[in-house]
Amino acid sequence: MSDFIPAGRLSAVDHGDQKIAIQTEFSKYPEPRIATAVSIGGRTVHKIQKLWGKTVDSLDEMRQVEELINRQHDEVTALVHEHAGTLIRHSEKGHGASVGHSTIEEAEKIPAVESAFIILPDGKVEARNKVSKEAEMLAAMIYSLTDVLFDMARVSNLGDCEDCVLNLGTRDVLLLPFKGGYLVALTDTKARKREIFAELWKIARAA
Repeated sequence: MSDFIPAGRLSAVDHGDQKIAIQTEFSKYPEPRIATAVSIGGRTVHKIQKLWGKTVDSLDEMRQVEELINRQHDEVTALVHEHAGTLIRHSEKGHGASVGHSTIEEAEKIPAVESAFIILPDGKVEARNKVSKEAEMLAAMIYSLTDVLFDMARVSNLGDCEDCVLNLGTRDVLLLPFKGGYLVALTDTKARKREIFAELWKIARAA
């Protein structure tokens, strides 16, 4: 596993009392790419992705990717400055929420999935129904733990980590990266996890 991790970029654009966050990073999953997420209030409203096509296996390649990250980040940040008002109006119409809700609805159509929700980039929960305090506590735990798991996979020789399963006694929690946060599905421990993950990845990639 490669130990070369290109440095990402994080910026913010203020527009009135709103703050628009721009984050650009190299991601290996589901395929190697440079991804820039534009977020308002913790909700991703736009995402730009450019495929790299392979893992980063040398210092020279890492520097090449960092140059591309800087270029893409600066280009997107300039566009956000130019169109900040439009982005905020678009966000206030609830477009980002409809994407999240439709994704959750599709995930919950999978027969073995009991319920699903999305952990947003700021750690908050997006669900179709009212979120309970227990669900918020579970999401906070998952958010902290998954960051550790995915980071360990990136910087160690423990293996790649595209998605993961957390066991909670009689239930399993299935997680995969989704728009800067995580798509989460609860299933019975006896469910066929790989088949469910295959369906979840299809839904996440189509969103």
